[in-house]
Amino acid sequence: MFDIRGLFSGGKQLAGLDIGSSCIKLAEIQDTPQGRILSRFSLMPLARGVIVDGTVAEPEVLTATIKELHKQSGCKRKKIVTSISGTAVIVKKVTFSQIDEEELRDLIQDEGGKYLPFDNMETVYYDFQILGENPYNPSQMDVLLVAAKKDIIDGYTE
Repeated sequence: MFDIRGLFSGGKQLAGLDIGSSCIKLAEIQDTPQGRILSRFSLMPLARGVIVDGTVAEPEVLTATIKELHKQSGCKRKKIVTSISGTAVIVKKVTFSQIDEEELRDLIQDEGGKYLPFDNMETVYYDFQILGENPYNPSQMDVLLVAAKKDIIDGYTE
């Protein structure tokens, strides 16, 4: 399971990349004694047709644009977090019987198609976060499921 607090474990700064259909944005957040602040923000237009319906249609152009934005922004971080949104990603809150995390992982792997619109869980990247006890039924727990097709994600990361 992913713990978002760990994003700052590598230091006092974090860089995030947002890839939209018309532009990409790079932001740096700095952890200070007063809290987290936005220390740098840059954006660059993306050529039409690079991202089509949430899919990377021109990976070479996207890669070149990201590298140019990184260079122009002055960002020194080599590790940058990103997210993918839209129809390529499914986010769903589901209720399960109270079980441990490992059992839940196995259950989602085996029966994920019951909860997510994918026939084969081998074709998707997925993760979950246990939200806690269901307020209406203490013998159950609420779980946030997130999944996206591997080919969509791989188009952004290759």
